[in-house]
Amino acid sequence: MDVEMERLERELQEFLADCGKQKFSADEMRYICQPLVWHFRLATLKRWTLCFLLPILAVYLLWNYCDTCAWTASAVGRLLLIQVLPYWNWTPYYHNKCLIERAEPAGQHMEQSKKLGRHETLWENCALCESLDTIPTAANVSYSMLESEYLERGLPVIITDCRLEMDLDALLQRIQEKTPQLLSSEPCDVSSNLLLRHLFNIDVALEKIRDYQATPSTSSPAWHLHFRNCDKRSVKASRVYGAKPYYYPKHLEPYYSSWLLMAHNMRRPLTEIYVHGLVFVQQLSGHFELRLRPKQPCDEDNICPNLSLRLAAGECLVFPTHLWRLSYGLQKPDSEQTSIATLFEVDWEV
Repeated sequence: MDVEMERLERELQEFLADCGKQKFSADEMRYICQPLVWHFRLATLKRWTLCFLLPILAVYLLWNYCDTCAWTASAVGRLLLIQVLPYWNWTPYYHNKCLIERAEPAGQHMEQSKKLGRHETLWENCALCESLDTIPTAANVSYSMLESEYLERGLPVIITDCRLEMDLDALLQRIQEKTPQLLSSEPCDVSSNLLLRHLFNIDVALEKIRDYQATPSTSSPAWHLHFRNCDKRSVKASRVYGAKPYYYPKHLEPYYSSWLLMAHNMRRPLTEIYVHGLVFVQQLSGHFELRLRPKQPCDEDNICPNLSLRLAAGECLVFPTHLWRLSYGLQKPDSEQTSIATLFEVDWEV
């Protein structure tokens, strides 16, 4: 390497001496040496680019594909934040979704101070549903389209090509094999004729359903079951059978609560269940009858109508709960098919 550099330096000195003999001006020398100058500048740029980009690329790959490195970096970062805490109190920013404060309109604090009940909405929202007759349908949609055309206006919408279907046998097998956290969890909002409430256990209830499945369809008992996964472990486990639809965007928060609704060969009256946020109801098998009722005061004097629908397998209902209350039931059960639906609740703010 040293020999090459000495040779290159000697040739460069000979070149400059030869140019000096020919008495080129400074502008002519600059023009003659311009390709050489650009070559050195490009080499310098490549060297600095590699010096900066390679470490950044290595950090990116380790962070995304090496869990151990990601956890280690996260732990070191938290330790550093703790050390910085005496000099900079960063705790107010920890739970903030946005670091830039937004000026609030006058009177907003007064509106927020008045807490709305679970069955109440602002009276101004009634203008959004007073001319609504039926629930619109859509297909081949994107979330941005749903949000701008329906959700921001408080309107429910049925997605006809949700393409998420699963029969009872496949559901039971998937839960048994892939969701041990769900089987050992304590669900919320349980309703079932399989077990007494104080004896209820998901694993036992599903085992009873398996036994019923093994009996001939003509003598199979009628049953129903619904429950809500409310702790983080069971909600995460429910993603195994409760897949997100194709229009669920990456920037939207994961659902904080999930429901499983099932009924077999049993008529079920319309029953209200309390849901909150942005709601996705996905019919996996059979059908359910659903009803959306406007919240107070929009339900007074028929300002807004009650909306009824029958959700078939492969369809999905999406609506915000700022304006609507949800009830579901099964009026005409099919003895050959179990009605199954999943329901997700997402913490949603426009």
